Amino acid sequence: MKILVADDHPLFRDALELSVRQAWPDAEVGCIGSLLELPAVRQISDGAPAQALRYDLIVLDWRMPGAEGSDPVSVLRRAGIQGPVAVVTGAEDPVTALEVLRCGAEAYLPKTTPRRVLAQALRLVAEGGSFVPKCVALDLMQMTDLSLDIDEAEDAEDPVAEGEGALSSPLTDREQQVLSMLATGATNKEIGRHLSLQEVTVKLHTRRILRKLGARNRTDAVRRAQQAGLLSRSMDEASS
Repeated sequence: MKILVADDHPLFRDALELSVRQAWPDAEVGCIGSLLELPAVRQISDGAPAQALRYDLIVLDWRMPGAEGSDPVSVLRRAGIQGPVAVVTGAEDPVTALEVLRCGAEAYLPKTTPRRVLAQALRLVAEGGSFVPKCVALDLMQMTDLSLDIDEAEDAEDPVAEGEGALSSPLTDREQQVLSMLATGATNKEIGRHLSLQEVTVKLHTRRILRKLGARNRTDAVRRAQQAGLLSRSMDEASS
């Protein structure tokens, strides 16, 4: 059995490797901290054609060096690297979960997942199954309902404001990136193209930004973000 473990945090990568080796003592396990450590990925970045390579299981962090401007699953696929993917990430929010699943991963697992559950989920993925925690699945169902009328909701006039520029909860890194592009007047399609996101995902991020800022629409969100000093921080996130 051939397994790839990819995470840019050494301590967590070591913990993942230990879990994998305990579950599959005889497996051939490769560990990397950047996708560019894979020859196949380096070759396509240099313009070489992809070469087929298959793993029985790929355990992957979501924000990986070597996947800038894209998502790690798509980078692996373009390089010809195949195999079931379990994403184990510190980004514990339903929007990230939606991105992960839309990009073709078989499992979304927060890094707070108990070790025993993680091992069972990885085994399930290796055997051809899929896994999403129940709480995340419920959030995704709510997001699906929201997406049915998201276009109208974005321009609603009745959000509850927390005060000028006040945040009801912190913006995620991705929300900060979307916010910076909202300030430029970019459309959902343009934002999605720039950040490698589905258009519906951009809409969901936007709606969450409006709610957190207590804003009525995009223009109001940008104004509130400027007053709170959030916009320059968001632009730094988008350019990094």
